[in-house]
Amino acid sequence: MKKRGGGGGFGSKQPALTMVENIPLVSFPASSSSSNEDDETEVEEKRLADGPSSMMNPTTRTTVTRRLQQIIRLHVRGMTCSACSGTVEGVLSSIHGVEKAAVSLTTGRAVVEFASSLKQNISDFEALLVSSLEDVGFEAEVEKETSIANIFLSVEGMTCSACTSAVEHALNDTPGVLSASVALLPRGSAKVSFDSTATGPRTIISAVEDCGFECNLLFVGDGKEGGSKKRKSEAEEYWSLLISALMYTVPIILINIAFTHADLLKNFIKTQILDVKISTYMQWALATPVQFVVGRRFYTGAYKSLRHGSANMDVLVAMATNVAYFASVFTIFHCITIGHNYGKTFFDTSSMLITFILLGKYLESSAKKKTSDAVTKLLQLVPSETILLTLNKDGTSYSEKVISATLIHRGDILKVMPGARIAADGVLLDSELAYVDESMLSGESMPIKKCGKDTITGGTLNAGAAFLMRADKIGSETSLFQIVTLVENAQLAKAPIQAAADSISNVFVPFVIIVSAFTFFMWYYAGAQNKYPESWLPENESRFIFAMLFGISVLVTACPCALGLATPTAVMVGTGVGASNGILIKGADGLERAAKVNKVLFDKTGTLTQGKPKVLELRVFSSTYSQQQLAEIVAVAEKDSEHPLAHSFVKYADETTKSNDEPNKDKVISSQVIPGEGLRCVMESGISVHIGNEKLVGGAENIPHEARKFAGEHQSEAHTVVFVSINNAVEGVFAVSDPIKPEAAGVVAMLARMHIECAIVTGDNIETAKAIASECGIQNVYARMSPKDKAEKIAEMKNTNPDAVIAMVGDGINDAPALASADVGIAIGCGTEVAIEAADFVLMKSDLEDVAVSLDIARETFRKIKMNYIWALGYNIIAIPWAAGAFYSRTMFQLPPWAAAALMALSSVSVVYSSLSLRSYKRPIATSLSAIRISGKSIELDSISSDYQ
Repeated sequence: MKKRGGGGGFGSKQPALTMVENIPLVSFPASSSSSNEDDETEVEEKRLADGPSSMMNPTTRTTVTRRLQQIIRLHVRGMTCSACSGTVEGVLSSIHGVEKAAVSLTTGRAVVEFASSLKQNISDFEALLVSSLEDVGFEAEVEKETSIANIFLSVEGMTCSACTSAVEHALNDTPGVLSASVALLPRGSAKVSFDSTATGPRTIISAVEDCGFECNLLFVGDGKEGGSKKRKSEAEEYWSLLISALMYTVPIILINIAFTHADLLKNFIKTQILDVKISTYMQWALATPVQFVVGRRFYTGAYKSLRHGSANMDVLVAMATNVAYFASVFTIFHCITIGHNYGKTFFDTSSMLITFILLGKYLESSAKKKTSDAVTKLLQLVPSETILLTLNKDGTSYSEKVISATLIHRGDILKVMPGARIAADGVLLDSELAYVDESMLSGESMPIKKCGKDTITGGTLNAGAAFLMRADKIGSETSLFQIVTLVENAQLAKAPIQAAADSISNVFVPFVIIVSAFTFFMWYYAGAQNKYPESWLPENESRFIFAMLFGISVLVTACPCALGLATPTAVMVGTGVGASNGILIKGADGLERAAKVNKVLFDKTGTLTQGKPKVLELRVFSSTYSQQQLAEIVAVAEKDSEHPLAHSFVKYADETTKSNDEPNKDKVISSQVIPGEGLRCVMESGISVHIGNEKLVGGAENIPHEARKFAGEHQSEAHTVVFVSINNAVEGVFAVSDPIKPEAAGVVAMLARMHIECAIVTGDNIETAKAIASECGIQNVYARMSPKDKAEKIAEMKNTNPDAVIAMVGDGINDAPALASADVGIAIGCGTEVAIEAADFVLMKSDLEDVAVSLDIARETFRKIKMNYIWALGYNIIAIPWAAGAFYSRTMFQLPPWAAAALMALSSVSVVYSSLSLRSYKRPIATSLSAIRISGKSIELDSISSDYQ
C-alpha cells in the first residue's frame, strides 16, 4: 500500500476509509501455519557460535529435529491433598503404555505421555485413562488441544424432527465440519465439531440461517478455559453443600443453646418419648441428611481410596463423623432398651464437623482459584468483539462489521481502533506505522513501533492510530494461549522439595488413625484404672465419652492437605508472577534450582550486547582489492545469513556502493561453517573466501603486522574484529561495534549484591571479551569458546566446585548445549527456538534486568514454600498433641471436635493465602552502579568485587 501522510503515528487523524481503499484485493490462504499433526519439526540452525567466528552461509545448513510429544491432557476433579494427587499419578503410571504422568493438585490437571509404539486406539486409550481414575473415586475428562474445535449453537424456529434433520444435513454438508448433532428439546441447540483450518463459526452459522432458522453462538469449546471453569464449579459445589449443611446444622445448634433456655420451648423440647427427649429426636432427624446426603462425597472418596489401598483426608472425616453419629444412635437405642432416661448425644458434633470441613474446602478452593489469577488475567486480555472488513459485491471496496472475537476465521482482515485490544495473532497490512503496547506479554511499558508485514500479537493494545491486520492464528493457536499453556505445564512439574512432603502424606493418614486409636484407648484405660480424678470429667459425661472425644479430635485436627498444598500453590503463584513480569518459568524443578544459583554465565553477543552490530571501519591491507570490492565480496558471502554481524556487513556494502557502480554478480558455490572460527566459502569466480577470527585465517603469523595492530586497537575498545582472507591472504579487517546493553552493568551489580558471581563465555576473542567484561564489572572471562566448549566449561566448573549452582544466559542456537548443561538455563526471549526449548526460564523481552528478577522470583517462591512447610508441619506438631489431651492436666481444656475441624480447615486455607502473598512481589530494579532497589528498598553497594566469593 502506498504510504499516506499523517498516518500510523500517535494522534493520527487519517480517515478509516482511506485505509479500507488501500487494502490490496487479494485472497489469503486458510492457514499460514504448519499443521499440528506433523510428527517432526525442522528448525533451521541460524548460528553455531557467537562472535565473528560463527557467521553462517545459507548453503550450509544444519537441521535440528525434535519429535512432538505424544501426550494426553486430563482434567481431574476430587483431589484434596497430595495423597490424592499421588494416587492419581500412580494409577496413570501403572496403565500399560504410559511412559510418564504428571499431576497438579492446585490446577486439577494431569498430563500423560504415552509410548509412540502404542497399538491401542487413541480414543480407547483415553477412555481407559478416564475409567481408571473414576474407579478410584475421581472424575476425569480429556482436554482436547488440536485444530478440531467445538461450538455450541442456539437454533430458533425448529418445530419438529424434520427441522432438526434439515439443520443437521446442512451442517454436515458444510466443508470442514466433521460432525454435527442437533436437538429439538429442551430447546433448539446444536453441537458442531469442525476443522478450524478449513472453516469457522461464521460459515457454520450462515449454513443454519440459509435453512430459514435463527442461529446464535452459545459458546466455543476450545478447552482453554476449562481450568478456570473447573475451579469455579468446584467452589460453587462446595458452596452449595455448605449452604445445605448450614440449613440443618444451625437448627441443631439452636436446639442445644437457645431453645433450652427459651421459656416457650424448653418444656416442649425436654418432653421425653421412650425415655429420650424430643430435642434428641429432632437433632437426629436434622443430623441424618447432613451425615449421609451432604457428607456423601466423603463416604465415596473414602471408600474408593481404601479400595485402591491408600488413605486420604476423606477417610479421616468419614471415620470421625461416623463415630460421633453412630455413638449417638447407639445411645438413643441404649436408653430405649434399658429405660435409662439419660444419654448424651453428639449429633451436633458430626454435623458441625462436616459443616466446618465444607467451609474450609470452599475457602480453600476459592483461594486456589486466586492462585491462577495471573493466567486468568492473560486470558481476559482477548477482546470480546472486533471489527471485520468484508469485501463488497462490487469487488472494489470493503464494509465494516462488528463481530464476536470467537467468530474470527484465519485470513480475516480486521480493523483495530485506537485503544482497542487485538483479537488474534496476525500481520500488519498497512505500510504506515502502528504503535502497539505489548506490556501484557513482555512487561515493556513503551509502545513498540510496527511497520507493514510486522507480526501483531493477540491481546496486545493498539497505542496509536487505527490500523488493519490479517488474522493468521486464532483461538488456542495464538501466542497468548501458548504462553498460558506453558505456564500451566510448569505448574504440573513437581519441585524436588515436594518429594519429602509426598512421602509424609503417604503415611500421614494411617499414622493419624493409629494415634487417634491410641489416644482413645489410653484415656479410656486411664479412666477405668482411675488414673485421673473424677473432677476432670465434664458434667454429665462418662469416661468412655470423655476418651472418645479426644480420639475424634485427633482424627479431624490432623491435616494432610496443608502439606500437599505447600509447594504447588506457591509454584502456581510464582509462575504467575513471573508471567506477569514477562518471565516464563517452565517448571517447579527449575524454579527450585534457580533459587540456589550462585554463579551466572553470560553469552556476549545479543545477551550482554544489543545484538545490533554496526561496521565502524573496514581497513584494507592489500592492493589487490579496493575497500568497496572487499565489502561487496563479504556481502555476497553473507547476504542470506540471519546473523546480526552478517546484516551489518551487507548494510555496510549497500551504504558504500555508489549508485552508478555495477553490483557484484558473483555467487557462492559452496560454504562451510567452522564452529568457533567462522565461515569458509568458494565463489563462482574461483576465489576462496575466509571470514572469521585469526585462527580461521591461519593464525597470527599469517596476519600482517599492521592488521594485527589495527585489530588490537579496536579490541581494546570492546569492538569485534573480523578478518577477511581471500585465497589464503588476509586482505582486510572489519571493526564492528555492538553496543553493550545500558542495563548490563547495573544487573551485574545487582547479582553481586545477591551473592551471585558473574562470568562471560563467548566465541569472540579474549581482548574484546575482556573489554566488555570491564565495562560490565565482570571479572571472569572465557573467550573463543565453541558451543561444545561452553557446555564442557560448565561441566568443569561443577566438577571443580560441587557446591556451584550455575545459570547460563544466552539467546542463540550456539547457546543451546550450554543452556541444557547448566543447572538453570535462561533464554532471552528474542533468541532462537532451540535456545528457548533448552532453557528453564524464557525472558520475553531482551532486558537483562529480568535475569536478576527471575532469580529473585525463584528465591522468593522457594522461601515461601519453606515457610508453608514450616506452617503445615508446625500446625500438625502442635495441634495433634493438643487434640489428644497432652496439655489437659494443666489447661483443663478439651478441644471440641468441631473446633478441631475448624482448625484443620484454617491450616489449609492459611497455607494457600500464605502462597497468595507472593502476588504482592515487587521486582528489584537496578538504579545505578552504586545502588539497587530490592523488594522496594534502596540498598547501597560497597563494591561489586567484595561480594564475589
